[in-house]
Amino acid sequence: MNSRIRTKLLPFAIASLLAASVPAMAQDTSSSISGRVLDANGQPVAGATVQIVHEPSGTTKITTTGPDGRYSSQGLRVGGPFDVTVSKAGMAQAEQDNVYLQLAQETPVNLTMGGASEQAATNLSGVTVSANSLAQTFSADNKGISTNVSSREIEATPTPDRSIQNIVRLDPRIVVTDRAAGSFSAIGQNSRYNNITVDSVSANDPFGLNANGLPTLSTPISQDTIEEYNISTANYDVATRRGVGAVVNAVTKSGTNDFHGSVYYVFQNQNMIGKNESDTKFNGFDRQWTGGATVGGPIIKDKLFFFISAEKSKQIGSGSPYGAEGSGASVIVQGLTPDMIQQVRDIAASKYGITDIGTAGGGNTDLEDKRYLGKIDWNISDSHRASFTFSQTKESKPTIGGTSSKLVLSSGWYNSDTKNTSYALHFYDDWSDSFSTDTTISYAKFHKGSNPVAGGDLPDITIYPVGYSDGAQVEFGTNYSYQANILDVKTLNAAWAGTYYAGDHTIKGGFDYERDTTYNLFLQNYFGSYTFEDGNGMTGLENFEAGNYYQYRYSRPSDGLSLDDVAANFELKQWGVFLQDTWQATSNLSVQYGVRVDIPLMSDKPIYNPLFAAAPGINPVTGAATGGFGRTNQTTINGNRVVQPRLSFNYNFDTEHLTQLRGGAGLFISNPPGVWIGNIFSNSGATQTQFSCKPSGGNDPCNPNPPVFSPNAHDQHDGVVGSGQQTVNTISPGFRLPSVWKFSVGMDKELPWWGLIATADYQHIKVRDAIYYQNMNIGAPTGVLPDGRFTYYKNPTRDPRSSGQQSRYLANGAFSDGTINLANSSRGSADSLALSLKKPFSTDWSGMVGFTWSRATEVNPGTSSVARSNYVNNYVFNPNEDKASPSNYSIPRRVIAGLNWQHRFFGDYATSASVFYDGHNASPYSWTFGNDANGDGVSNDLAFIPNPGQVSFRANTDPKLIQQFYDYIKANDYLKDHQGGPAGRNGDHAGWLNQIDLSFSQEIPGLFKGNKGKIKLDVYNFTNLLNKHWGIEKRANFPGYRNLADFYGVDADGKYIYDISGSSYHDSNGNYSPQQVPTSTYPSDLAQRWAVQLTVKYTF
Repeated sequence: MNSRIRTKLLPFAIASLLAASVPAMAQDTSSSISGRVLDANGQPVAGATVQIVHEPSGTTKITTTGPDGRYSSQGLRVGGPFDVTVSKAGMAQAEQDNVYLQLAQETPVNLTMGGASEQAATNLSGVTVSANSLAQTFSADNKGISTNVSSREIEATPTPDRSIQNIVRLDPRIVVTDRAAGSFSAIGQNSRYNNITVDSVSANDPFGLNANGLPTLSTPISQDTIEEYNISTANYDVATRRGVGAVVNAVTKSGTNDFHGSVYYVFQNQNMIGKNESDTKFNGFDRQWTGGATVGGPIIKDKLFFFISAEKSKQIGSGSPYGAEGSGASVIVQGLTPDMIQQVRDIAASKYGITDIGTAGGGNTDLEDKRYLGKIDWNISDSHRASFTFSQTKESKPTIGGTSSKLVLSSGWYNSDTKNTSYALHFYDDWSDSFSTDTTISYAKFHKGSNPVAGGDLPDITIYPVGYSDGAQVEFGTNYSYQANILDVKTLNAAWAGTYYAGDHTIKGGFDYERDTTYNLFLQNYFGSYTFEDGNGMTGLENFEAGNYYQYRYSRPSDGLSLDDVAANFELKQWGVFLQDTWQATSNLSVQYGVRVDIPLMSDKPIYNPLFAAAPGINPVTGAATGGFGRTNQTTINGNRVVQPRLSFNYNFDTEHLTQLRGGAGLFISNPPGVWIGNIFSNSGATQTQFSCKPSGGNDPCNPNPPVFSPNAHDQHDGVVGSGQQTVNTISPGFRLPSVWKFSVGMDKELPWWGLIATADYQHIKVRDAIYYQNMNIGAPTGVLPDGRFTYYKNPTRDPRSSGQQSRYLANGAFSDGTINLANSSRGSADSLALSLKKPFSTDWSGMVGFTWSRATEVNPGTSSVARSNYVNNYVFNPNEDKASPSNYSIPRRVIAGLNWQHRFFGDYATSASVFYDGHNASPYSWTFGNDANGDGVSNDLAFIPNPGQVSFRANTDPKLIQQFYDYIKANDYLKDHQGGPAGRNGDHAGWLNQIDLSFSQEIPGLFKGNKGKIKLDVYNFTNLLNKHWGIEKRANFPGYRNLADFYGVDADGKYIYDISGSSYHDSNGNYSPQQVPTSTYPSDLAQRWAVQLTVKYTF
């Protein structure tokens, strides 16, 4: 067939693939094919037999066309190639081969039978490969917004740390918002709202403690086990769960009829990592490596297959960087001598019987990960298929504490051990030509515990050998936060979906079920914590020997309760039911509509706190709040269902070059981190007794007698307890899981050159239910400040540091400022416009370029696992305001480009090169006061940006400094544009980030026929290799702020008094210069440097 005829036939071949649609199951592990069979006159062929064969495994599906000529087959393997053949007595057979399927996508394959079309059907097989690439985009099933990444693209993409973050950034709407932490956001949504699954099993952080949203610090599954990723920001299929953020669905590889496998080794050391912008050498580890192997093949040919993988990663650390004077350590604790450490050791042994307080240096700082995967695929029959997947990840990370003023001995170090194990069983069944089902059952166990490196169970003891003013400290014993710290989460999942084909309608219904059983014990100071300083005419060492502590902290279960009662120990069940119809209204238009209902069920409740539930009152003398809060602390999310209607469409135009319009609207929920729910159990105010005292008096006096110092972790003394403040966390009645409305419209256009596809996508997000943290114990305001915000100081006009000043003056003294309620807000939205041009993979090259404009607002960024921290880490004008501001995760502009090229210069051995560019705005930040301006006890107040004369300055402030203050405002675009009013949250941005990653590889001959070796070199942050000031991410201090000035009171004219005399507002020459947006200068930060990684791989 000549090329001219091929070119003319290609558009008709593609067009013939677009008329049918079948919904794929969300969080799927399979693919599907559907289509229509016509005769030479364009009439449907009923009763034709369609045979679909996965050629590598021989897996066969057989179905029959209906009265309208339509057929469909679900539960197929991802990838290919597939061969599709249709036959009927008295008619010529039609066939299409080299069909490749994408994860969670339906590929349309339509065929024509009959004598007149027999030659055409044969010719079409010659253009199948080209047609398939386009058909995967121009499909009636393509209604939302998604990106698929195949194993070939994974292999070609630069992935310096082999992480999922390097894959999801290929979608122009998803940004890695923190390179060091590895967190990523979709259209400005909280990274904790992403939903990541592998073989339909959750790969999310099961409790929400990690910033990257993953259960481990590194990737939870080996990159070499992944067959394909499906990444979506708008999937309107009603089976989609938890779709507020990005939905990242991965499926693992399977065995085939041939034995295939790989052995690989990845290596990097300090010499392959550059210095940072401060010219500091990297010291995060000495070297790191990953070694692994995969193998798959038949157990019974055409019937039963296996695939297994084992991988180990290790970072070899350099031990503790901290040491006493003369130790030669990289970080010297000034004023601390080896003799002082020996005296601490001698006293601990001779006086208190503590013979092992640990070493002063060295130690194991190795981070180790082990990842295992096993998979069995069983072709039960031509109509039934099953698969079973086992996956396990183990991570061990030692943590060595210390600062430039504190040496922590090895008994104060701890190991964090994480183990995540899952089992998943899938059934794919065709019960008839018109009815198919997909069934999944999975179970996962997650455990995270902490153990001391040395010394066993001990109190946490800190000693100032000379005195507090000298600064130098020695600490030993079990870290106070890890004396009782255990997390266990067990998750049972089940899902079933049935699909019925009824002519132009495809009806799907089903349910999913999840049961999470959580046990989180977190009790600080359970073994006791002591600080010894100078006093009573003695040094800190002498007081340690005498048992005269400066401060003592101890927490235990309340009377009559056990450690299990202190733990957040609860079970959450979530049911989801759904029903959907996909209607092929015309040959051009497919419409999908349905509804999903999610119902959380929770029978467990926090322990009842009668003091919190008591009626509120007012002290008649002081006006302060008394009593309780007049509501129960036992409210949960039990039964607060969310109904989610969804509608989407796809319309393909009758044009020479393929063109389609798609879009949809629907409601989506997200499962919030379990720790947000767990806080109501951990902090009921009734489960633990906290004791803190200083024998010297002050704010924590020990009355009447201080408890005796006890070196026994399991024999601590209460003294007088019960006088402390209660911390209570609650959830508002009717609180619903976070949810958003999503609306999208997109257009795809095939261009006449090189198979290029141009795409434009617009997406709008409107919050229905967002998180909203309220501090219930601020007290009534005591006045109003000059710009209209409320103040809670005892004396609103005085310096916060003045004698007698008091914040939260009218708060309830029986409860702490951590009395936080989690409620819903309906405020917040996001918009995104993404334009892209993509060249799908051909023999030699592929490429893409994309631009995204977006904006996102939110009420609370949800940056933490602790309720009070989520409240505090939100910069506001007034406390508890329900106001949407730019999101912490909002990245207004992003440009990406990628190019993958390969050529076989040496026989069948490919030479490959890839480049990926990612340029985007850095994270936003807020201009704030440097201290607590409104007296609510929190330094999270947005600054007032004055014009000259609108504020006064602390007495004796140099007029030159004041002028520099106003000059700085004029020179900053954001400050200049907002003079005369308060700053907005996240109003300013920290510049622009450019990152270029490269990859080079060369295949070489293997030892046996069909085997190959590969040598690959990945270069991370290439431009930083050229110039150490390039490729740098500037980021304001967590959670995103810069201080403009300190609040110093209000003058007689009713103006703010600003204090800019502190060193944090001056440069080295004494000029006004607020804290700059920093780059990370930590020697252990890998993200701010160039790095090279070497991979050696052997495949067979």
